[in-house]
Amino acid sequence: MNHEPLTMDHENFPTGYLSLRERILFVIGSPGWQITASVVVSIGIYFYLPPEGAGLQVLVSEEIFLGVLTAYGLARLIGGVVDSLADPFVGHYSDRSHSPLGRRRTFLIIGIVPMVVIPGLIFFPPGAPGSFSTFLYLTIMLSLYFIFFTIYVAPYLALIPEIARTEKDRVELSRLRSLIGGPIIMAYGILWLVGVDAFKDMGMDATTAVQTVVVISCILSFIFCICPILAVDESKFEAVPSNLNMRQAIWVTLENRPFLIYLFAQIIFILGITMTGPAVPYFARVILGRDEGFAALLSLAMLPGVIIGFVFIHVIVERIGTKNTLITTILILGIAMLPYGLLTPSSPGSSGDELNVIVVFTLMAIKGLAMAGIMILPTVILGQLIDRDRIKTGANRAAMYYGVQGLLTKWVYAASAAIMSYLLSAYGRSAEEPYGVLLIGPIAGSLCLIAAFFYSFYPEDVVREEGADQQISK
Repeated sequence: MNHEPLTMDHENFPTGYLSLRERILFVIGSPGWQITASVVVSIGIYFYLPPEGAGLQVLVSEEIFLGVLTAYGLARLIGGVVDSLADPFVGHYSDRSHSPLGRRRTFLIIGIVPMVVIPGLIFFPPGAPGSFSTFLYLTIMLSLYFIFFTIYVAPYLALIPEIARTEKDRVELSRLRSLIGGPIIMAYGILWLVGVDAFKDMGMDATTAVQTVVVISCILSFIFCICPILAVDESKFEAVPSNLNMRQAIWVTLENRPFLIYLFAQIIFILGITMTGPAVPYFARVILGRDEGFAALLSLAMLPGVIIGFVFIHVIVERIGTKNTLITTILILGIAMLPYGLLTPSSPGSSGDELNVIVVFTLMAIKGLAMAGIMILPTVILGQLIDRDRIKTGANRAAMYYGVQGLLTKWVYAASAAIMSYLLSAYGRSAEEPYGVLLIGPIAGSLCLIAAFFYSFYPEDVVREEGADQQISK
């Protein structure tokens, strides 16, 4: 099967390619907003529902209501719903914007400060542990954070198909984004754990140590996130604003059947993968009886696989296509998560501890092989769909596609956090009651395998051929 990249007519769609310096500054923005997400998602659940032995207080009620919800899960769910409602609005008005500052850049400017400040505030709740005021504060802060996250991130992502007009260029830009951003995010996932331990060793209590790490993280995030604002000159792109009203824009997007197939598969995948990152310190504490520093080593075990993936991902895409490469990487991730459910908690030096350590490190290394594809390829597939729509309509509605995707996936992010908090509270997160932690792997892995199955229905060849046919007819 021919997998030659679909190329665009550069005369009809001026590319305005950024220089290498500008591209680097643009992609540096990605780890910036990903750090804020990691602070809220990974450190957030660790801070509010800590594993046994972390030295932290449980800050929200663990009472389960409506059968599946904890206070933390409800706060995340409310925040996710509020956030999801913002996505199509941001996408719509970004697509229609005629701002002299740039239709995407304007939103980046509006969103940057609240997006990096609010995550820090989440870790300074004014109420007593377990009180309703703490729950309310968490809910409000999460809702505000996710709104401003959308205001920054949806237009940022919409810039990708405008900066890189062909699929080949898009893969290369996504590779650059991942080659720069991937190591930064991986390093951050290690360093926040190491930082918590280091500040404890300096005499800080666990709460202050986490808060200090979070404040430093927010400052670092701002430095990264301001780079795209300074680098991108949208006047180069000559993108045509959408003239559809909100209702028309959403309806036209949802009429795109290949997009709906992609979206359904992506929703299931996100539901699974969002559990895997926050679970690492719980694996270290509960399954292996180690501290946060050891959790950092677990994250580091992914690095060789990530490097291999980044080096060879473009070669694999050229041979088997974007869709098949993505399916393969999702299958690898799913298979790597399933065995966690078979482990028995151990402590250093005890029977079976050495085997536990070997198994967990091996599984993390296998997970690393999948990360390049997971970080790069969904954006490339969505770019195929945006290309097809742009050629068909004559307008660039990239932000609306990201907005509709965000409308549904933000509920999924919230649902994933709710499921994880339920598992930890209902089935335990200690060596004596480890089942909440042990269940995370099989559930996340099974969801990834289901997502890979549904991704197989995405008609990649049809999308590319229709885009090419429409371009020729124009």
